[in-house]
Order: sequence, then C-alpha cells, then structure tokens
Amino acid sequence: MAVPTQTLVPARTGPRAHQASSNGWEQLRPQLHPVVIQAIPEPGVWQALDPELVNWLSNTVAKYPWLNHLALLAVVYGSRSGAANQVSHVLALHSFLRWAIPDHYADIGALLPEQALAAYFGDPPQPRGQMPLAGYSTLQLYLQRFLESVAPEQRRALVPFLLPTLVNSQRLRRLRAEVEATSRRARKQQAFAVVRRLPELVALGRRRYRWLAELEQQMQQVAQSVQLGQTRLPALISLPGLEERSRVTFRVWDRASWVQAHAAYSHSTRWVANKDDRPQRTEKYFLQLVGDLPEEAWFLRAVANGLLQGTTNTHTPENQRYRQAWHLPVHFAKIEPGLLTPRRSVAGFLYFARRAAAGTPDDSAILFCVEPLLAAAAVGLFALVAIVSTGMRVGELLQVTLDRECMEQGSLPQFDDAAGTWVAGPKQLYWKLYPKGREQRERYLVTAHMTEALLILLDLHQRYCGEAQLKSLASRRRRDFRHARRFPGQYRFVLQWQGQHLSQQAIQRCLGFLLLEHVCRDLDGQPVPIAPHLLRHAVAGWLRNQGIPLEEIMVLLKHVNIAVTDYYSQPSPEELHRQLGPALTALAGLAGIDPASLRSPAEIQALAHGALKRYGALRRTPGGNCAVFTPCEVQFQCATCPHYIPDPARRAEVQAQVTHHAQAIQLFGELQDYLLVEVQRAHLRDWQRIEQEMEALAAVQLAAPPASAVLQDLGLDDLGGMLLEHLDQIRSLPTPEDLNHD
Repeated sequence: MAVPTQTLVPARTGPRAHQASSNGWEQLRPQLHPVVIQAIPEPGVWQALDPELVNWLSNTVAKYPWLNHLALLAVVYGSRSGAANQVSHVLALHSFLRWAIPDHYADIGALLPEQALAAYFGDPPQPRGQMPLAGYSTLQLYLQRFLESVAPEQRRALVPFLLPTLVNSQRLRRLRAEVEATSRRARKQQAFAVVRRLPELVALGRRRYRWLAELEQQMQQVAQSVQLGQTRLPALISLPGLEERSRVTFRVWDRASWVQAHAAYSHSTRWVANKDDRPQRTEKYFLQLVGDLPEEAWFLRAVANGLLQGTTNTHTPENQRYRQAWHLPVHFAKIEPGLLTPRRSVAGFLYFARRAAAGTPDDSAILFCVEPLLAAAAVGLFALVAIVSTGMRVGELLQVTLDRECMEQGSLPQFDDAAGTWVAGPKQLYWKLYPKGREQRERYLVTAHMTEALLILLDLHQRYCGEAQLKSLASRRRRDFRHARRFPGQYRFVLQWQGQHLSQQAIQRCLGFLLLEHVCRDLDGQPVPIAPHLLRHAVAGWLRNQGIPLEEIMVLLKHVNIAVTDYYSQPSPEELHRQLGPALTALAGLAGIDPASLRSPAEIQALAHGALKRYGALRRTPGGNCAVFTPCEVQFQCATCPHYIPDPARRAEVQAQVTHHAQAIQLFGELQDYLLVEVQRAHLRDWQRIEQEMEALAAVQLAAPPASAVLQDLGLDDLGGMLLEHLDQIRSLPTPEDLNHD
C-alpha cells in the first residue's frame, strides 16, 4: 500500500514519561496506622508494591474504614506471592466490602463473611460472587501464613486490622459450583455459535481491515494533493461498502477548513483555527459521513452512538441499548493512545465539531479519525489470525517478540514415497513460546496469513509511531503478563504501541472493534461477545467437527490432559445430530416403533379376553386399558407396551399425547437439543400408531360385551362371574385423578 510519507505521524520522542523510582508510597504512608506499617519490617517491601495498587489505595480506599485491612493484605500478598497481578484480589474484596458495610452490616467487626458472601452471590447465584470469594480466601491464606511467622504480641496488635475469618463452607462451594456450571454452559453455547461461523468470522475480519486500509489510503492521497496545492478541503472520497451493494461517501476535513466552514454555526471551535503552527500531521485530517448511515459500515453506528472518537454522550438510551446489544463496556474506546481513540487534542476538537455539525442543515455529525481505527483493526486482525491458526492462548500471544530466541526457521519431517524414507520438509517460520504450565519453549507454526497480519501491524507501527523498529521493553512493567519471570531482560514485543505494552484488555477491545456487529448468535438470538479464549474453544470445536483426532487437537492446543481437550472440543448439537441422526433412526426401527406395525382388531380383542380370564378386570391407562394387573415394568411407556389395549371411546386422551409430543419436538428443536428431538419423535410415532389402531377398532365396532357373554366365552364359573363386572361398567370406573379431585 503506497502512502505518501510527508503526511505520516512523526515519531514520538519516547514512551510515556519515565516513571519515578517511587511507587507513591510516600503519599500512602501518612494514611496508614503505624502498627500496619511496622508489620512488615523488611526494607523496601512497601516500595516494591505495584504503583497502580498504591495509587488506588491512596486515592480510592483511603476514605473507607477498611484501608488498613486491605493495605495489610496487599503488602503481605504482594511480598509473598510473587504474583504479577497484585490488584485483582484486593479490588474484588473492596467491591464486596462496599456492598456489605454499612448497608448490610454495621461495621467490619459485625461482618459475617460466609453469610455475607452467600447473600452477595444472590439467588439465583450470579458471577459477581466468584471474585470476592476467591480474593477473600487467597488473601486470608497468605495472611494466615504471615501471622504464624510473627511474634504473639505483634499478632495481637494486628487484630483490629484483620478481617473476620472466612470459613469456605459447603454452601459457598455449592454456590461457586453453580455459577461455574452456568458459565460453562454459556461458554459452550457461545463456542458452538462461533464454530458454525468460524471461517466466515476470519474472512470478515480480513475484509474489514482491507476496507479501512482502502479508506485510509484515499484520505492520504487527498492529504498529499492538499499539500501540493492541487486540492482544497473539504474533499470527497468514495468507496464501495463491505458487501459492495452500495457506495459510502465521506468528506475529508482538517481543523482550519472545518472552522472556516462552520464559523456561522459554532463559535466554540474558532480558537483552534491558528493555534497549532507545528508541521501538519495525519491526525489533523478527519472524515465526515455524507448521506444516511449505511448498513455495511459497521463502526459508524458505534461512532453515532458515542462509543468512539472523543464522544461524551455515553449515557443516552440509544447508546445504552447499542452497547448492551453488542456487550460493549462503557468506555469501549479508552485504551492505549492511537488505538481506537486519537490524541487528546484531536478528540477534543472532534467533540466540538460534532456540536457544530448538529446545528448545520444537512450535515452529518458522524466524524472520526481513520488512523486509530486502522491501527486497532490491525491489532485485532493479528490476534484473530494468530489464535485461529494456532489455537494459542492470549498469554502465549503476548510473548511474541522479534528476538532470535522467539523466531526461528525450521522444517517438519515429511515422508518421501519414492525414497521410502523421512526427509526434511521446506523451511518454515516458527514462534518459540512458553505454553501454560510448561517450563520449556515449544513451536508454533507461523502460517502465511499470520505473517501477513504481522507485517501489516509492523508497517502501521512504523508509520504511525515513527519508529524504524520495535522498542525493547521490560516485561516486568506488565501487570497482566503472567510469564514475566521468563523474560527478565529487554525484548522487542510485537504487541506494543508507542513504546508501551498492549494489555490483554487492549487486545480484547481491538478484536471487539474489528468484529463488531458480527454474525455469530447464540440460541436466544443474541450476539456472542467475541473474546480471544472463546476463539480458542471455537478452533478446537471446529477441528473436532472436521474429523481431526482428539490426540492431534490436544497437541495443537498444548494441553497436558486429553480430558481438557475433550471438554474444549465437544461437538455442537448440530454436528452431534448430523453424526447420530441416522443411527438413532435405525435404532428406532430396530426397537419396533415403526408406525406401520399395527395390531389387528382380533389380536387386541384376544388380548383383552385373556386378561379378563386371568385377572377378572382391566387396569385403566391413558387412552385405554392394560392387560397386566401387576406392578408395571415400563411405566409411562404404554404406547410401546404389547399389553396396551386402546379404547376408541377415549381417543381424546391419545390425541392429547400426540399434541404434547409434537410440542416437545418443536421446543427441543428450538433449543437445538436434537437427541431429545429424536426421542420425542419416537414417542409421537407410537401414539400415532395407537390412533390408527383405534380407527381399526372403531371400524369393526368392537364394543365391550356384557358380563354374561364374557363369562360364557371365557368359561368362567359363578365365582368368577361374581368378581367380574361387565366392560361397560369398567369404562365408568373413576380414575386416580378423579379420586384425588374428590
């Protein structure tokens, strides 16, 4: 993609202002009790805490009565666990305490942790209770070990700053298990939805990036023409929509041309007309949609609803409906500068520009900078292609660097049929990364699409950040990087932007932007929130549906236990029905549930006479009678029982059974539970067969004979005649439902 270099973003002089050696401990110290400070006498322990954690304690928790409690837990956990993320457990516990005190408990001393956490889960249990339960248990465990190591007098002094002891009871374990089971079911349904559309999802991401790249290229060409004096702003650019059903048109503006064109409608933007005398930058150009909002440009609806590019109307009803429909966080675009959001000055100008456009006749208020969106799409495309091509975790993707120990060329052995031996295959590029729970690097094959996405990302990083190559960064600065201990020095991490590591949250939001308004829907018809780990599940399920052996999927996903692979890659209900449907149909035929297997009226009559001779009475069942007067061995399966005697006078009961099973088939079909659909179809065929037998019985007018005729036909004596009532009276016997009703 040829882009004029004179309009590129100049290089930043470096990363964010270099952090001072202090972590903010000097600001926190005066707010803590001396006993808590003296509890950790080792030098430098407080100063080694995560600066984000210390800043949060100083500015957020300081106004609550549990500041000393959480500070003690934080320093003990941070100094003894060695965890990269020191914030999550303490943050979850703080949220729980804000709910519990004083609304539900007067103070910390009155807190009953087990009872409070059970109430915090809610009824039915909600996921919000998992994090505080895990945080409370983990922090309490480390604190208990710490208290066992200190002197008794110091332990007594710390008692006022200790949270009440939590007993992880069976009740809490059950609540957590219910939440986890519900979450697993939901994740499975979401994975099934993505499996069905996985190739389409990747193609959608690639197509959207190319569309944004074409839009940016046209804007750069306009910028070059403006600098050469060949074009005046505003200028129009146009390109086909994503599906090429229509064309989408934009105006290209810079700050000065916008202020000049809208001076009569807004005075708030005049101050920027001559404010910036520095060389012109690409980010000074922005686009404005011309005409109605098209259906094909997915991100324009996010801009219109205030989720991108410096908008502030994030609490309007339209915005909330859109955000909830697509499972977007409130601050969807607020991540690293240059990804989704332009620099602050440009974002502020766009805010004023939208206000001016709102008062301009026939002027769209959908304005945006395309470069941050293109950068976010490149990051999302790289994550999408890498995860789908290898099935890797996002923690493994964060390890990718341009260093020699990560990148290597190798070849896989392949069998030469002519020579009858194994030979080295063609040279291929591999990433050598640490899988979860492994101590050694393992190979991840880099496909052609992964190489393409990597080169796109590197090219944009060079153009927008102005750096010839990626910077060497220290992994210890990354709070969410679980493999920091394996990267002790400086590395050229691929997922960086403007001298900073990209967080997992940033990658998630870039991926969410690229696949916004995607095609994957769950059983309720709701959009599936695409996450990196969900893509990993979908890869396993898609490979399983293609017939790939479970052992090979296990190797690809770098699993140690094949049971985990089996859980990841369980076939979807549709695929299971496709595989098992013919077998179930054949089994139904072998089981004798063919509707054509009808009994003749003579056979049914002989069955009734034989039962009367043996027992002297018939037991009432739905739609007929039973020829066995003993405990039933096939309860609720009367339609398949050879001893069932249908009664044409009670045909309405059989029709009710037919209606019931027909409705069950429709219900389970909507739920995509095709196994139960087959079971209900078998029951429906049985009752339909009973209907046909009733028609045959009614056609021959098989009426119940009087008791004398039965006695004479069956040869019963007078004692049997006394016990037997004629069949007309048997029909009028009350049912168990009638007796219960009375």
